[in-house]
Amino acid sequence: MIEEFEAQYNNRYQILKGLKAQGKRLIGWVCTYVPEEIIHAAGMHPFRIVGRESDTPLANAYLYSNICSFTRSCLEEGLNRNLSFMDGLVTTNTCDHIRRLYDVWFKYIDTPYKKILAQPCTTSQSCLSYFKQEFIQFREELQRHFQVEITDTALKESIKLFNHMRSLLKRLYLLRKLDPPPISGEEVCQVVMAGMVLPKEGYITLLESLLKRLESRQPRSPKNGQPRLMVIGSELDNPIYIKIIEDSGTLVVADDLCCGSRYFWDLVEEDKDPIEALAGRYLTKMPCARMHPSSSRVLLLKTLAQEFNVEGVIYQSIKFCDLHAGIFPVIKAGFDDLGIPVLKLEREYLLAGAGQTKTRIQAFLEMLKEQ
Repeated sequence: MIEEFEAQYNNRYQILKGLKAQGKRLIGWVCTYVPEEIIHAAGMHPFRIVGRESDTPLANAYLYSNICSFTRSCLEEGLNRNLSFMDGLVTTNTCDHIRRLYDVWFKYIDTPYKKILAQPCTTSQSCLSYFKQEFIQFREELQRHFQVEITDTALKESIKLFNHMRSLLKRLYLLRKLDPPPISGEEVCQVVMAGMVLPKEGYITLLESLLKRLESRQPRSPKNGQPRLMVIGSELDNPIYIKIIEDSGTLVVADDLCCGSRYFWDLVEEDKDPIEALAGRYLTKMPCARMHPSSSRVLLLKTLAQEFNVEGVIYQSIKFCDLHAGIFPVIKAGFDDLGIPVLKLEREYLLAGAGQTKTRIQAFLEMLKEQ
């Protein structure tokens, strides 16, 4: 059944174009801090923009050489007209790289609606109030630009739908506490990535069927000798990268990735003002490296590692990713407190250098087994 998630994700452009042909407006988003529920409540379809396994000659002409390859790959998709069916682009001021992506997109790509949300980097009450105003303005702009009405009732229905999806994905993740897990890290990545582009109603049906199968399986014998790893760090939306890790003789049982647990781990409160509830959830959700203080993120990562019985951590960061590369010493110190070894890998968004990566992972696993 995992193949169905994989096939639909790989066929995402055709699916999105089909929705467009049916009269659906399509809004692409780049960062997981973008409130999909507001877009959905407007009767439009939100989907995540990602890059592809290809060079970026067009984007290279517009961006400095020290802009990360994920940003370049996303821009390449816009410049080469692969996303010409989009009605809008929405992101947040996640990092300097994404800001430059938005700047170039705003000036050189004719997507009808373009918006960058100003996201605070702390979770104080004043920041929450500010973020709420950003969401109010976003709602008003969508209504004005697309001549639609986004009612509180529609927002609450969208919140309920997205919460249902998040609850199902969390159930899937919690199955990875088992020894061995009934689903691999590669397969989980395929499932989550499909959820970022497919209409949520149909995706939820697929998820429910998958969970029914997995939860009814007979427990398997423990896989002795296979270390349990957590993968954290930069954008990682390619399941093949996780497969390279697991093919080395290990199990990826947890992650802290924006294409993983950070996408769905926290729910939106359903019994309060919908905009306020959305602002609260998106600002205080499982944090990425841009959020402060880092101590709260370190504590969360340590808790996850203990709950999922993690024996080693792979910390991967895309070259020039200042956020994730810069905070690495702080994260490593947290895992050092638990006696959990950490392997730091710098990579490109593409799978270039996969052989060298595999060699380093194998050496890391040998060290884990010796311990």
